[in-house]
Order: sequence, then C-alpha cells, then structure tokens
Amino acid sequence: MAEIISVASGKGGVGKSFFSSNIAMALSSAGSRVLLVDADLGGANLHDFVGIRVPGVGLYDFLKEKAPIDKVIQNTPAQVDFIGGSGDILGMAHITNYEKLKVLNKLKALDYDHVILDLGAGTSYNMIDFFNSADRKVMLMNSEPTSLENSYGFLKVALYRKIEQLLRKDYRFADICKKLRSKSMNYPSVSSIKDSMRSIDVKLIPKVEEIAVSYKVGIVLNMLKTKKELNVFYGFENVAKKYLSIDIEKLGFIPYDIRVSESVKKLKPFYINNLSRDVCLCIDDLRKQLLAKL
Repeated sequence: MAEIISVASGKGGVGKSFFSSNIAMALSSAGSRVLLVDADLGGANLHDFVGIRVPGVGLYDFLKEKAPIDKVIQNTPAQVDFIGGSGDILGMAHITNYEKLKVLNKLKALDYDHVILDLGAGTSYNMIDFFNSADRKVMLMNSEPTSLENSYGFLKVALYRKIEQLLRKDYRFADICKKLRSKSMNYPSVSSIKDSMRSIDVKLIPKVEEIAVSYKVGIVLNMLKTKKELNVFYGFENVAKKYLSIDIEKLGFIPYDIRVSESVKKLKPFYINNLSRDVCLCIDDLRKQLLAKL
C-alpha cells in the first residue's frame, strides 16, 4: 500500500508545486517508487515542473470513468510517474465526497512507496480532507506576513475539521460543530472548544486532546533570502502550540534562486538537472527530514 504525502499552503505563490515536484525527484533518485499527483483541482500547473507542456489525461478522466487509474499515469522528463490535474474544466474543483474517497482509495492501492499530492491553496473542504487523510502532511510557506497568517489559518481549519468530524457523531455537540464550521473566531483556541464541551459532556475531551497531540505537520520555509528569516519557524511554532495545541516539525528551508523560475519557463526539471547545487542539497536534506520526522 502506498504512503500518501500531502503538500499544502495557506496561499498561492509560495512554491508548493516546486517543492512537490522536486521532493518527488529526490525520493525517486534515492530509490523510492514515487507517483506525483496534481491535486490542485481548480488550477492545475504541476506538469510545468516535471517537463510536460500539456498535462493530457489526468484526474478528471479517472473521476468521470473515462479511464482507469493506471491509464492516466504518465512518464515524465523528471523521471517520476505523474498524474495531471484538470484546472480548466468547470466544476472540477467541486468534487463529491464519494469522488474524493475514490481518488484516495485508488492511490493508496497503487504499487508505489510514496504518492505525493500537490494540493491547491486555500481552505476548501476538498483540500482540507485530502490534507488530513495523508500519512505525512507538509505545509509550504515563506516569511511574508500574509503567508504566515494564511498558513496558520489553514492549520486551524484543518485541525478544527478533524475535531468537528469527531463531535458531529453526537447530536448534543451540534451547536459547537456549527460554530467550528463558521469562518468567525468562535473558537480562538482548542482550549476554548474544550471549555464549551465541559457544559455538555466531558467524556470526549480526551479524544479532542488526542487529535491535537497526534496532529503532526511538517513546515518548509521557501524562498529564503536571509538567515534572519529562519526566526519565522520559531514564532510560528510557538503560536501553533499555544492556540492549537499541536507540535510543528521544522523540516528545513529552500533558498531563493532565480534559476527556479527560469527552469519552469524552459520546462526543465530542476532537481534532476542539478541547476543549483545549494538548492538541491537543501532538497536532499528535506527528503531526509520528511522521512525521519513525519
């Protein structure tokens, strides 16, 4: 059974697809059987990072039963197997829960060591559920304030989604679940959720605590320009622990390099062409940290 690695970000433009594609190449180069999947259902572009100009068949063809899963897998110049997305099809971003489970179950059953899901940015239910269902969860961000804010927001929504899925099994917690689904600041912390639960029934509180304790996410800081930016890790880690009661795993960073955008324009996969030794060494270190810490 394949291991699912989900890669997400709170906002677009932080280098999520670059990381997903290059960590896939690094894992493959180290001897793992890897499948890279463009799961950005509303804006697929991962094919550019693996050297494919047009994605061709992809998830849409599988979901609409036009082709079995093994027939939408492509070989790539990046030397990793690939399933493309379908960002130009109306409604593709709004798949049903059945279709979501169909994708996950089929991917897990494939003969690979790792299946990497490059998810779309934002907090739609589909992206959150794909993220939460993974065996290893990775979040990309940079040091910009908007990236930090959106990354925290993503983690909060993802964690609250798991808590809500637990509590909704008991009708007595219906009001709490409604508030958890709201975009307002009804519950600024996990502690505030537990406080509301105490007036109803305390028996589920340990299970909520268990969800938080076991919720492990690896953070990668991308496009680093100065060492000072590494302080972002520690501030983010402290806030996540204080309000969400979760422990963040700091996986590492990728330095800013102009050759990244140039490689995409030329459809030249970055890692296997060793376009920057420093960047590739960081990706190798991230591969090791990803497998060791998550």
